[in-house]
Amino acid sequence: MDLMQLTQDILQIVAPITLGLIAFEAAYSYGKRDGVYEVKDTIASVITSLGYQWIRKILLGAVFASGLMWAQSLSPFEWSVTSPWTWVLCFLLVDFFYYWDHRLGHELNILWAFHNIHHSSEKFNLAVASRLSWVEEVYRWIFLAPLAFLGIPVPMIVLMKLLHRVYQVPVHTNYIGKLGILEYVLATPSQHRVHHARNEQYLDKNYGGALCIWDRLFGTFEPEVEAVEYGLVKQINTTNVFKIQTIGPERLWAELQQPGTWGEKFLYLFKKPGSPMRAVPADNVITMEAEDFTPMPPMPVQESA
Repeated sequence: MDLMQLTQDILQIVAPITLGLIAFEAAYSYGKRDGVYEVKDTIASVITSLGYQWIRKILLGAVFASGLMWAQSLSPFEWSVTSPWTWVLCFLLVDFFYYWDHRLGHELNILWAFHNIHHSSEKFNLAVASRLSWVEEVYRWIFLAPLAFLGIPVPMIVLMKLLHRVYQVPVHTNYIGKLGILEYVLATPSQHRVHHARNEQYLDKNYGGALCIWDRLFGTFEPEVEAVEYGLVKQINTTNVFKIQTIGPERLWAELQQPGTWGEKFLYLFKKPGSPMRAVPADNVITMEAEDFTPMPPMPVQESA
């Protein structure tokens, strides 16, 4: 079986099916008048998605697969593509490294500058699923390189990555509630609504792609409790497709203009979004211990004559 050809065949099928699902959900939302879709925002998401799919198709062989082939050439191991255990291991590792890819996309300024595009919509629907950066695929193969180095066949990795991505489309919906016992294992729509929230208690939670076990294991799991408000902490307030792609890098560039040495600016790229350029020295922080506080004696009250 030619797995790379199968991957291309699935790609050809997925795009029209996804557009059909978006149209169906949008019509359902329009019928309910619930505001889940907004015309300009949806158009921006769909155009962004089409651009992403086109660029991804180009990069799939030029960068993504080529990078993995290079990593595999360094491997002393070789797993059989016909073994079911290879497929199970491939799935678990794709999901595990996706968790870290996704988490670092939120926790490093240099990656958040691009990943924030996916969170820039103030709506949450199927159209948002592929509202992605047009350049992320240039580097995201790096997170799958360990699988290739372990000897897992590259065509299997590429196919599994695609199927993993396909699973993430239907979790971008407001119309599926909690899924009972599955909430303990799978990444679900409820959990992903939390992930897209700008509510303080929900920030930087639920990074899982297909499974939620990594979130539970590494302390980033948060159940959906309060109503979700979608978008970024600092909203972008635009539906211009090109501005959506560039606002993240522009904001990062502006932040790098803060006072600081070249070393501090470089380290800032790897700090968490919202962190200061330079830490406040401990001796500049005023603290007051209880025993250091001496109350003033009361002033005598003068009686009027």
